[in-house]
Amino acid sequence: MSIKWRLTLSFALPLALAAIVAALFFYVAFQNWMIAREIDGNLKVYSTLAKATLSTDNADQGFASSIWASLNESDSPGSPVYLQLIDSTRNIVLKSESLGEQTLPVEVRLVDNGLNGAAGIDTVNSTTHSTLRIQVEPVTVSGEPHVLEVAQSLATIDPVLQSMVVALVLVIVVFLALVVGFSVILIGRALSPVKEVTAAARSISSSSDLSRRVNYRGPHDEIGQLAKTFDRMIDQLDGLLRAQRSFVADASHELRGPLTVIRGNLDLLKRNMSEDDRQESLRALESEANRMARVVNDLLVLAEVESRPLEQSQMVSLRDLILDAQERALLTGQHRITVDRQEDLWVKGDGHKLDQMVGNLVSNAVKYTPDGGAITLSLYRDGDSARIDVADTGMGIPPEHLPHIFDRFYRVDKARSRAGGGTGLGLAIVKGIAEQHGGQVTVVSEPGRGSTFSVWLRLPPEGAS
Repeated sequence: MSIKWRLTLSFALPLALAAIVAALFFYVAFQNWMIAREIDGNLKVYSTLAKATLSTDNADQGFASSIWASLNESDSPGSPVYLQLIDSTRNIVLKSESLGEQTLPVEVRLVDNGLNGAAGIDTVNSTTHSTLRIQVEPVTVSGEPHVLEVAQSLATIDPVLQSMVVALVLVIVVFLALVVGFSVILIGRALSPVKEVTAAARSISSSSDLSRRVNYRGPHDEIGQLAKTFDRMIDQLDGLLRAQRSFVADASHELRGPLTVIRGNLDLLKRNMSEDDRQESLRALESEANRMARVVNDLLVLAEVESRPLEQSQMVSLRDLILDAQERALLTGQHRITVDRQEDLWVKGDGHKLDQMVGNLVSNAVKYTPDGGAITLSLYRDGDSARIDVADTGMGIPPEHLPHIFDRFYRVDKARSRAGGGTGLGLAIVKGIAEQHGGQVTVVSEPGRGSTFSVWLRLPPEGAS
């Protein structure tokens, strides 16, 4: 069953139940109104006439003949009215001619209440007169307590009640048909964007064309949010696939260069050549092999930080990390490397990866800062995060390169980067490690004046260890 029909049924069934319950209440109320109007009023009239006749002091035959005369004068239209007089021993003393050989049922509860002076009225099922409405009135005959039963069959109102049942059934059927019809139309319109999303998904799946979108133009409801979420997901998938293709192309290009050099030098080694040329070729082979090893190693690191959550997590001192990075960088002896601020801040994470992140930032600053330039490291609290700044006085980064500076294999100065042994993955690794630890990295740069790389890492709550 489709979702449209499931929603239609889930909406129509409660309404059907409510309509049936309302119809039952209306039928019962209408039935009670008909009984009170058509039957009970008639019983009160005949009860009054019979009581007036029985209040005389005539002999039994006398007041009996008076009763029959009174009944003949006030014959009831439709269903006849039945009268019956019961004495204190529950024996039937008199009954109307309309009963013939039959008698009214003696309802013990009503009769006892009548003998105790209480009038009453109730509906009683009878085997001979179907369903009867019986009114009981206490009367006194010849000084003795009696009970007068006045009854009429409910058959007189049955045709009206049956017509009402038919009318209610028709109303319920028409109402449910309208509910189902409008529900199908409205739900079909509401679910039409889902069909569009489904059609777009099928088209994308069959054609592998990630440039297509749903482009929903309807109201910003749940369906609209679903369509927009689908479009955003396709955007992300398209971006990931583009990045993957770019990554494969860049990795192939990066490895193709060393492989070409290695193959060329191997061909040279097969020829007769001087010892000096042979040593030069071996050094070139070693250099390119080391470069390939660095590229492959950085690719493995980058793949790990981008695809796996943290496997090892302990409290790490960020101050120790920047001091160690400063000490390693000072070994070059060509730059002024200082620590400006060094608050004692700890984060939870992988110490080896965090050390690699800080080391990559410092190495990048050393690589692009001229000899004699200054590099400043800072560590301080910034809100709920620890902030690490690595500022240099190097060549800076042109504005058009800043959006891509953390991309894989991206180089501002490609010739210089390759000559310096860089793989173009250092800053991508920094970004991956920072995000793996729930942080982020940014860069602010001005050409000719230097750059400042900033990393934010979340600090653990107070008391956490």
